[in-house]
This record gives sequence, structure tokens and C-alpha cells, in this order.
Amino acid sequence: MIAVDLFLNLAALLMWLSWRGVGGNEAAGAAGTILGNLRAAESRVQPRWGYLVGLVALLLARAMIYHQIGPSLYWNPGWSVGAVTISFRSDSLPRMLAFSFLGFGWFLVGLYTWVIGIVAFNRPPNDKDGVTRALRRRFPRIAALPPVVLVATPWLVIALLWIVIGGWCSWARLLPTVQGWPHLLEQAMVVGASGWCMWRWLVLGILALHFVNSYVYLGAHPVWDFVQQTGTRMCRPFRGLRLGRADFSALPAALVYFGIPALLAGGFPVLRAWLPGLPAALEFGVLPTLYRSLPWG
Repeated sequence: MIAVDLFLNLAALLMWLSWRGVGGNEAAGAAGTILGNLRAAESRVQPRWGYLVGLVALLLARAMIYHQIGPSLYWNPGWSVGAVTISFRSDSLPRMLAFSFLGFGWFLVGLYTWVIGIVAFNRPPNDKDGVTRALRRRFPRIAALPPVVLVATPWLVIALLWIVIGGWCSWARLLPTVQGWPHLLEQAMVVGASGWCMWRWLVLGILALHFVNSYVYLGAHPVWDFVQQTGTRMCRPFRGLRLGRADFSALPAALVYFGIPALLAGGFPVLRAWLPGLPAALEFGVLPTLYRSLPWG
């Protein structure tokens, strides 16, 4: 069911991008080249509201399907935001509707968080690859923000969303009762930090492809230019691990850039068997431990 849910989230994401008009019309060439300076020819704007209708229909349909087959499979899906995981009973249609829309919403937040991470890291003049340039053209207002503001944006947006979602979950008894507004604001501050943890999968993917691309020629494509340039900058603090033509800097870079957010989001439960007496924050994750310790004071 987890694989089915992931596939349906990807299908819903494609509908969302189609509704937003994200297509293949962006120039992807490197800066200063003919391809990079070409503009798409004018074309008649087609109505795209059908994609939005299809998206809503998909989310409604999967909630009803989960409600029908979930109880027979003893499946009660969980929605994790890093600091806290919420379980939804599949025998309740309203809760399956909430799971369907919240699950896709978190998937969508993750996509835009990745976009923010890319434009924050690849700042001018280090944005010569076609992928970063296409994102800057698609989201010019976001790309114009200072890096500090971009890094803080996922935390702020998710914290504001949690004020609504967390309050509703408390009212619906999906979570323990919130002990007033200060408690809810504390929850929002902790849950908001989970947005930074989403970058670990993007970083891991870039570094893995960068490591492969260092030894195997994968062709001339804007995506590989993006992987090569971004991965090289990520590995720069570890360039001392190059031995002749052998470059292993991507391995410690992945360990650091993936390990720290993973520790924040979920910890390393496997270490419990190796290191008895491991602190709870390392075993279950720093953010979940902070969330469970609320309210402060």
C-alpha cells in the first residue's frame, strides 16, 4: 500500500504541475549559448482547469478506495512530518479524506522545498546549469530572495501550516489535546524545522549521481550539468579525500549532509542494538524528542 500511495502522489503531482503550466518550454542550455538564449515560440494558452479537477477527483477517489480496502488489510496509514507521526483509521472515510489531502499536501511542500534549496545553494554566478536557470525563470520572486530568507522559508511556512493542522488534529483527537496557544506555537516551531530535513533526500540523490557521473559518462544533458556542478560544490569541503584520479569526496559529503537531517527527523534506531544506553534524541530523533517534551516551561 505504501508503494501504491507513492505512485498516486506522483500522479497527483504531475496533474498539479500540468495545472500550473510547468512543461518543457523552458530553455535549458547553458548561459551564453544559443540554446540558452532561445525563447519558446508564442503558443495559444490552453485552459488547464481540467488538471485541477482531475487532481481533486484523484484525491477523493483514493480516499474512498483506501476506506474500502484498508480495513480488510488491517492497514491504518500514518502521515509523518518528521517531528510527529499521525495515524489515520482506514475504517473512517473522513479520516481517509484527511489523509489523502494531507499526504499530497506534504508531498507538494517537499517539492517546493527542494526548489528553494536549489536556488538558495546555486546562487549567481554559480547558477550556469540549465536546471537552476529554468527554476529561476519559473520562480523569479523566490529566486530573488536572499539565501538566509530562502533557508528560513520552509520552517516558517510549515510552522504556519501546523498551527491550522495541529489545531485540527487536536480537535479530531488524532493527537493529544493542545494545552493552549503557547503549546500550539511551540509545536509549530518544532514541526517547522522538519522542513529542513526534506533536503536530505535531494542532497543524497545529487551526490549519488555525482559520484556515478565522475566515473561513467552519462551524456551531455542539462540534468548532468546540474548534478556535476552542484555535486562538485557540495563536495568542496571534502576535496582532501581525492587520491590521484580517484575522488571519494562524495561519500563523506553524503554521510554528513544526509546524516545530520536524518538525526533530526528520525534518529538512528538501529544503533540501539550496537550502543546500549543511547540517548533518546539520537535513538528516536531530535525533533520527535523535542515534540514529546512539549510544552516547555
